[in-house]
Amino acid sequence: MPSNPPGLKATPLALFILTSMLGALMAVAAPGQDTATLKVISDGPRVRVDLRAPAAGLVGFARGPRSAAERETLSLATQNLETGDALVRFNSQAGCWLKDARVDSDPAPKGKSPGELGASYVFHCDQPRLLSSAALGLFMGFPALVRAHVYYEVAGAAGEAVLTPTNPVVSFVPLR
Repeated sequence: MPSNPPGLKATPLALFILTSMLGALMAVAAPGQDTATLKVISDGPRVRVDLRAPAAGLVGFARGPRSAAERETLSLATQNLETGDALVRFNSQAGCWLKDARVDSDPAPKGKSPGELGASYVFHCDQPRLLSSAALGLFMGFPALVRAHVYYEVAGAAGEAVLTPTNPVVSFVPLR
């Protein structure tokens, strides 16, 4: 049986305290608070990307800002969201460029829904039939995010993928 390092005792009380602390930490980070949702839909050369994410995961609060520091954090998050072509990059062969970005930067809860931030982007792709993948820079702009659920209907492909900071690229797999 392996021994504990000097000074470390794995007593039932120590294990209870450790598991209690881990439980408390898990309770602070609400489920899904670290997960964004993206919908990517193409219609010919036009590609629309809708992004939604819990405000608490992006800015640390899900209500209106209450201090100068929170207002600054929200302002920086809004600026990050406005750079749609930095947050979503399509494969270069498709020749896509950002045409329009609309940001919802009000973190206050709406009705029974938790506070969210979001954005809608419209891209134009010069070669839409060559659209085959997208890489998310979202994780670099918002490091508290640990995953993004991506749903897509693009160039004859439909599906979904879960992306992470270590796997930030979705390939659009054709249905045919």
